[in-house]
This record gives sequence, structure tokens and C-alpha cells, in this order.
Amino acid sequence: MRVITGDEAGLVKSVVFPPKVEEPKQRSKKVKQEEEEKKKNEPTMILNKFGTIDKNEGVQKLCFGELDGKRHIVVARKSGKIQYLDNETGQIEREYQDENINKDSKFVGLYATEKYLITCTTSGHVSYTLLSSYKKDTINKTTCISSSLGANLFVMRVHPTRPHLFATGGNENDLKVYDAEVLMKEEDEKKALVFQAKNVKNDMLDLRVKVWIHDLHFLNEEGTRIVTATHYHQIRVYDTKKQRRPISDFDIGKNPLLTLHIGVDFDHVIYTDTMSTVATVDLRKGTVGSHYKGFTGAVSDVAVTPQPSFTAVNDNDKKTNPLIASVSLDRFLRVHEMSTQFRRIEQKVYLKQRMTAVLIDETFEFPKDEEKEEEDQEENDMWDAMETVAENNNKPKRKRA
Repeated sequence: MRVITGDEAGLVKSVVFPPKVEEPKQRSKKVKQEEEEKKKNEPTMILNKFGTIDKNEGVQKLCFGELDGKRHIVVARKSGKIQYLDNETGQIEREYQDENINKDSKFVGLYATEKYLITCTTSGHVSYTLLSSYKKDTINKTTCISSSLGANLFVMRVHPTRPHLFATGGNENDLKVYDAEVLMKEEDEKKALVFQAKNVKNDMLDLRVKVWIHDLHFLNEEGTRIVTATHYHQIRVYDTKKQRRPISDFDIGKNPLLTLHIGVDFDHVIYTDTMSTVATVDLRKGTVGSHYKGFTGAVSDVAVTPQPSFTAVNDNDKKTNPLIASVSLDRFLRVHEMSTQFRRIEQKVYLKQRMTAVLIDETFEFPKDEEKEEEDQEENDMWDAMETVAENNNKPKRKRA
């Protein structure tokens, strides 16, 4: 398992955990001694650091992208730089500059496809930069397609299978869904607006309910179902085909919700709040399920593997051992298992800096030990070469006295 983290100091770290070996429950003393000797020779965690410490280059967003068919780590930094890093060495392969990033503005959305680099800022500037237009030895700037999506944005999320669709939300900036293809042609936000949410009805005192969206996700391939998490501890589900108001509105806890992530399927989401709570919510009933323990600081980002897909027909085989990786203000990277009711911590690493983003590389395979494979193969060949002896069932019977 490989986890990528980004922190406030500008470092990108790659943490590789060796595969876990299941131990038998009942063991003799000799077996225990042999296992202890084997553990000394077992592979340990591998930690690689990319970049140098510079708080002006702090990491705000992370995602994976492709260049020439090769997988890269895409990093959005505090200075406005967007960099493509080599997935293995961390070397900068390509760099862009977003001029809309300043002291009062930061990245709230980052997504990369084979064709476009997509970014969004808190000031409402959305960029769709064509990767084929990149020029070497020059400063490449992002291509802004809209600068008036509203101020105080806190999140922009691109649809995973339809990247021309993206949704935004923020402080007194309710949920909106846009079509980027229309924005590129018409440059008119009203024509490109696919959906605009309507606030819920006034409360029992007939006062307007405040709006402050912190995170959101698409729930279906058509992009018509969307879930949001708010500063006022609400999780809301919208269906753009049915109505503008949310079809489900759940009040979760008493603290502001920070992040939201799709769980093992699209009926469950994982949320985090300002009081180090990480838990699962069933969107069908609005009930809070399993909690993940062990945090001493607010969780800034989470990632789940394997990630559910809209296009996958059957994911039952992949969900045998789901894991959740999280980074928090206490500077720890934690990996919890999601397959049992106990939600145990599988891995825990102290990474020194306060982390802001986390990714899980699902394509990574831990390097195999060639010497051990040769020994196992020799042992298997030895057993295969032995002749099988048939059992003699015609044993002489004992005479009774």
C-alpha cells in the first residue's frame, strides 16, 4: 500500500507500507522463535520526501494525473504553482502558474484528466488548461474560463467520469452545477448553469437558514445526485431532476463538518469535523454508523481504497479489505481497516509536519523479494518431484482373545 501526503511546509511524502502477513492463532515456542527471526528480515516501511521545506510553497491540493500515458502526482501550492511530479522520483516534470492565487485566495479544487488541468480558487476563478498547449522554457499560465462564479468558495468538485461537469459551494454560496463546455464557448455563466440549489425553508422562528458548504461529492454517473457537508453540521442530498431543495437533510452532531468522502459505496459517506470525529453516515436513513478512533487533532483529509466507481458492474471482489487513510493536525498518518466492526488502526506514522492532503496509489504493487521467491519455488519443486505413496487399506485384522 502506498500513501501520498502533502503538508503546510511544502513537502510531498510517499509512504509505502509492506503487505501484512496473517499470523496463526496457536503457535509453539519454536514457531514463535522462527517467526521472530523472520520479522527481523521482513521489509519495513519506506518513506520518501519530495521537495524542500518552504512554507510559501505549502501544499493545498493533491490529485493524480497523466502525461504521455504515465501517472504523475499533481500538486497545487500556496504560491499558485501547479506541478506535475514524477510518481517515483518526485522530480518536477511540468509546472503551471495560476495568477488568481494571492494572500486572500487559495485553491479549493484540483482535477487532472488526460486532456485538461482543472483548478478553482476561493475568488471564483475556474481554469480549464489544455495540456497540449504547454511550452518548455516559458512560464505557462492556467487558462481561466470564468471569473464570476461567486466569492467565498470553499469547494469545487469535478465529476469523475464527466469532467465537463463541476459543482461549487461556499459561504453564502449555495450549490451550483456548471457545464464547462458551454462556458468555453459562450463565456456566459447563466447559460452554463445546469443547476442552482434553493435554500431550505425558514426555521421555526421564521428566520432564514444560513448556507455554508465545506465539501461535496457526486453520487451517480449522470451527475444529478449530489451530497454536501456544511459548516452548520448538516449533510444534504440533492436530486437535480426532482427539485431545487435537498431531498434529504440530516443534522449530524454539533460541530462544523470539514470534509466529506465517499465510503465503500455511494450510499455511505465518511465525514470529519472540527473535534477530530471521523464517522460513516448512511445516506438512506441519515444514521451515523461506525466511528474511527485514535485522533488527537482535527482530520484535514481522508482517502478510501478501493474507491467505488460509477462504471464498475460488480465491486464485491475489490471490497474484501477496504481501508481508509487519514491525515490530521496531530501530524500523524493513520490507516484504519473498514472490514470489521472494530475499525482497528492498521498503520500509524508520525510525519513531523501538519498535513493538508492525502492520496492512495491504488496501482502500486510492493516489490517482491526475488531470493524468497526462488527459495519458495525450489521447495515447491522438491515436493512436486516426490513420488506419492498409496495408502494400504487392506491391513490384517487383529484376532480377539
